[in-house]
Amino acid sequence: MGQTNLRASLRKRHSQLKGQRDDLALRIEAVKRDMAKLDELEAELPKLDELIRASELLLKDNDPDFDPDENPPLKPWTHHIPVPFGQCGRRGLKVLKEANAAMSVRQVAQQVLREVGVDEPELETLRRVQNAIESSFRKFDGRTVESSGAYPKQWRSIVKRELKFDP
Repeated sequence: MGQTNLRASLRKRHSQLKGQRDDLALRIEAVKRDMAKLDELEAELPKLDELIRASELLLKDNDPDFDPDENPPLKPWTHHIPVPFGQCGRRGLKVLKEANAAMSVRQVAQQVLREVGVDEPELETLRRVQNAIESSFRKFDGRTVESSGAYPKQWRSIVKRELKFDP
């Protein structure tokens, strides 16, 4: 190996080692910051355990057949539906554009879920998708979609104004 190649390899390795050291220093600082929060976080555990026991007591009082093991943990502030994040409204609008009749939000949600491969969704999943689609429709009401205004609302794309709402 020539001297030029050796120097280039050593410089590259030197840069890699410096980058690795800087990354390690940042990770150490993050751990130190987290360690400072450890006591505060550990103090929250008993409070959460108490709240969980209290909610189980209320649920068992309301429903004697309630089984806490059938209610899995759910991370807060995360995406819980099979439709990719930010796609519910767009996919719902696409369904309305392709529809041959005005549709309810539930019908649109079921079609969106079918398109992502969920033919028989759980009730909670369907509810979450409906909420996402309905909020998008309300946001764009009059601009890209129209509603019947009557309960239960039916929706249509504004490009398909010829579709009639059910009486």
